[in-house]
Amino acid sequence: MKRIIFLHGWTNRRPLGHWHRLAQNELRQKGYQVWYPQFPSPDTPEPAEWQELLIQENQMMDEFGEGEKIAIAHSLGCLNWLVAAMSDSITSFDRVLFVAPPDTTLTDQAEGIKGDPVDITHPAVLPSIAAKAGEFLMIAGDNDHWLPRGIQETYGDVWNMKPLVFPGAGHFSHEDGWGRWGGLVDWIESNNPEDLLRK
Repeated sequence: MKRIIFLHGWTNRRPLGHWHRLAQNELRQKGYQVWYPQFPSPDTPEPAEWQELLIQENQMMDEFGEGEKIAIAHSLGCLNWLVAAMSDSITSFDRVLFVAPPDTTLTDQAEGIKGDPVDITHPAVLPSIAAKAGEFLMIAGDNDHWLPRGIQETYGDVWNMKPLVFPGAGHFSHEDGWGRWGGLVDWIESNNPEDLLRK
């Protein structure tokens, strides 16, 4: 049975109509095991607290038993997963999807986001991703205000990867009008990246 965790970002309180919330409900109805934790103090997140909860959720996923293990991280949730992978405090996932990972120069400047900025150029980043993600994908909109240079220049060129670009998706946020994302649910079942490019 597939085991899936959704990792939300800054200021997110799992609102009604958010694609996370809609997808986790749809996936549970299909019989999958889904974790959708609310990370503490989302407006002023403490990195240590977010890490502690992610580590605990990861352990519970492992305790559940066998089945494909998938992480879907959005925005600051991507950096949360990356920090845990680099510190070797989580076990590996079969698939990891980063949705709209933010430019870390912007998260460093954002009032309310605490802790040191994540250095995505650090030489330990790619080995950590390889160790903790059997398959790793990134997707972002072509008009994301958290990625003013675009996902390819910000992450793809640095990590020598080819992210997916979803035209007009913005930051994949509730405020951008991003609701149900049927392509994500299809990708969970098919593992076909092209599914992610359909809303």
